[in-house]
Amino acid sequence: MQNSRTLPTTMPIFIVCCLVLTTLIETQNAYLPLLNIEVVWVAGACVAVLFLGAGVLKLAPGSVWHDGFACSCLWTWYGYWKPMFSEGSPQFSVFPVYFALLSSWMLFGFINRSPRFDWESQEALRYFQTYLSRFDTRLIAGLLLICLALPEHYLSFPLVMTFFIVRSAFQRCLEIIERL
Repeated sequence: MQNSRTLPTTMPIFIVCCLVLTTLIETQNAYLPLLNIEVVWVAGACVAVLFLGAGVLKLAPGSVWHDGFACSCLWTWYGYWKPMFSEGSPQFSVFPVYFALLSSWMLFGFINRSPRFDWESQEALRYFQTYLSRFDTRLIAGLLLICLALPEHYLSFPLVMTFFIVRSAFQRCLEIIERL
């Protein structure tokens, strides 16, 4: 049985990026407008597509492409959407904190404890994996890219990002359990 400390975790860089974005927003940092430059957010979208491609082609482990994809989407979301909303829109200060809290809770409260799940919990997780298999993480990631292009549906991105975070956590837990 492997030590759970040696197993890679899910989305720690995404958590840090959410906290950095929140700090930049709350302090009205001078570098914040640089994220709104079209070249910057388009580059973020391209990086997100590259990470998704790496996930689809299985060139990168799930923990790597999930983290990179989520980070790229976060920076693209802010850069593309922010100019379209009024100054001080609460969604840009609330959702990054929400994403960080949700990801942290999934990481520390769920993923890191998965090696200690009892048999019933493991079977329940396998059942959810089977039931949720129609909602593959790669499919949700593709939907997330579509939602980035729809700022008029301002809740679509946070909702699909929530599904992506939860689905990634389920997938990561099963990977850890299968290694035991």
